[in-house]
Amino acid sequence: MKKINLFGRLVICIVLFTFFVPVTMAQTNPKPGYIITNDGDTIRGILDFRTNEKLSKQCEFWANGGSESKTYKPGDIEGFRFDNNGKYFVTRRLNVSGTPQLYFAEFMVQGKMNLYCVADDYDEYFFFEREDGEMAQLTNRGFLTSSSIDDEKGRLQEKKEQYGKVKILLKDSWKACEDMSEKDMSRKKLVKVVRDYHNDVCTDGSSCMVYEYKEESDKVKTHFKVFAGYAYYSHERTVFQSLLDENYHGSAFEIGLGFETDVERMIKGGSFEIGIAYSPKATFEHHTMVSGGHEPSLTKFKKGRVTFSLGMVKRFGKGKIVPLVRGGGFYVLHFGNKEERYYLSKKVMEQDWGNTSHFGVYLGAGAQMAVGKHFARLHADWYKSLESSSKGNMMKWGVTAEFAF
Repeated sequence: MKKINLFGRLVICIVLFTFFVPVTMAQTNPKPGYIITNDGDTIRGILDFRTNEKLSKQCEFWANGGSESKTYKPGDIEGFRFDNNGKYFVTRRLNVSGTPQLYFAEFMVQGKMNLYCVADDYDEYFFFEREDGEMAQLTNRGFLTSSSIDDEKGRLQEKKEQYGKVKILLKDSWKACEDMSEKDMSRKKLVKVVRDYHNDVCTDGSSCMVYEYKEESDKVKTHFKVFAGYAYYSHERTVFQSLLDENYHGSAFEIGLGFETDVERMIKGGSFEIGIAYSPKATFEHHTMVSGGHEPSLTKFKKGRVTFSLGMVKRFGKGKIVPLVRGGGFYVLHFGNKEERYYLSKKVMEQDWGNTSHFGVYLGAGAQMAVGKHFARLHADWYKSLESSSKGNMMKWGVTAEFAF
């Protein structure tokens, strides 16, 4: 358990160190859109498309033709919206933390029943507002919010009470009440509930539905990756080798699969990556002069490996080809461990071991080239074990090519 905790902390430190400077230099995720002033005027320009939580507190805006941005707080403007029927935020005074205050609430549905959402920390606060002004709240607590059994009991009671109030608000639509489920608090589900209410209550055929939340605006891009690489190991211990203080060197190929998810709304040009790589059994060697011997003895260590990695990628600039840096942590499982020693061309020792493992960090840099909706990459990386020498003090340099769909 201590190893896992240490590993997690080290990975976080490496990632923060790798990306702190780039992130502070590029704080925006510009998307076209417009703001609506308190006088009802529309001003077009560029909006900073960040996380829902950040957007609920401020709006960073560049007016068309302007070079400087302006930051608006809730109440400074009536609202703002991203183009192509994207996310829409309006100023509303809502009770999220116990005291009513102004937020930029995400306007998900407008009709006979309005639906708003405010994100705060790991939680989402949904507000159902009936046409007559009556309102009910539904809180979707994030997994990381729960901290104790007592807290969880309190939140279960909170959910039960909130569902009761929402159903009372929806009482004019039997279908909407039936759709409400404590097991499904997804945005898609809640939008369906409000749509059902609207369709049952709006009977005059007029344009009751003014705006409806676009589900695609919350989706993130996830890429499936295949990759292949070659690495040179300049410092590789055998874990249980007979020559306790010696290091081996050698090279190996690897192939792998992975996933990468864009996090542009948190870090411009950023993404999280997860990968698993397989390296066939390779041979690592070390020469040692034996006391009184006529020539050095040759020790060979053979093993295959599976490597699991988790980290971040940061791309810079725009264009068909852009530079990138990457960093994170890895965990390696060795299998087929075997040590052989030769002297005067004769085998003098052979030893087999069970599976071994260790963990560490990686850092790298390279370039990415757009290929239609896909991309190809080439990057050079440095890997270093973080365990003590008795557990495997690996150090390697590698070059990897990858293609993402």
